[in-house]
Amino acid sequence: MAKGWLVTWVSIFAIVAIGFYVELFPYLQIDKKVTTADIVAGISAIATAIAAYAAWEAASVSRKSAEESKYLTRAQLYVSHRKDFIELLDYVAAELKVVFFRKYELYMKLFPENHYSGEVFEPDANIDAIKNWVAKYEELSSITKGAPSDLELEFWIMECSTLAEQMHFVFPRSEEPQLYLHASELPIQTQFEISPARPVFYLGEVMNHLRAFGGYTRITPLLLADQPFEVYFARYFTRIAKGHPTHRVCRPKDWAASAT
Repeated sequence: MAKGWLVTWVSIFAIVAIGFYVELFPYLQIDKKVTTADIVAGISAIATAIAAYAAWEAASVSRKSAEESKYLTRAQLYVSHRKDFIELLDYVAAELKVVFFRKYELYMKLFPENHYSGEVFEPDANIDAIKNWVAKYEELSSITKGAPSDLELEFWIMECSTLAEQMHFVFPRSEEPQLYLHASELPIQTQFEISPARPVFYLGEVMNHLRAFGGYTRITPLLLADQPFEVYFARYFTRIAKGHPTHRVCRPKDWAASAT
């Protein structure tokens, strides 16, 4: 706006100056070699300069408007993209009965460059976050291939819970007997029941939905139903249920009652 006024005032000043110059020209004591053609040429040069400045100013305004339009478009894409992401989480939660928490924080973890400012919009998810999830999932899968010890099973359960937390969700609520690790110290409600197949299924499904939204292909889910690992896990779970110095198996409502 300020530059537009500058062009206007410069133009007015130039026109007034030219008018005075033309009016006073016959009375000025100047060299006889200066002709009317010279005056016209001078006026033409001034007019050309003013026109050039006006054109530059118009181009500058146009560039600025284009930049502002780009920022606005990217900001609108960000808002729409984030809305679609939240709707995806709501859909997955309804389908699997899992519960997501801090949804916007999860979005920023996957798309850290996107922002209201509109400076950047990136539809592909952060590759580092995706790789970390896949690496942990593959590590969990490798443990299920052998005959794990009790310590390895405890580590496996904790890592499953950690992966779910990194993806900002918790497993569906259940009133079946569940495993509580370190119940005599700082109890950890794992939400694992006698079969580990259900939580592992949720980990794979949630990860694949997030990967697909972020522009990545699906991974092969880990299926534990009717696998030898289920037998090892069930034995571990049963031993704790019969009595364990550190861990405990009980229903959530019984645990809540004992904690009061």
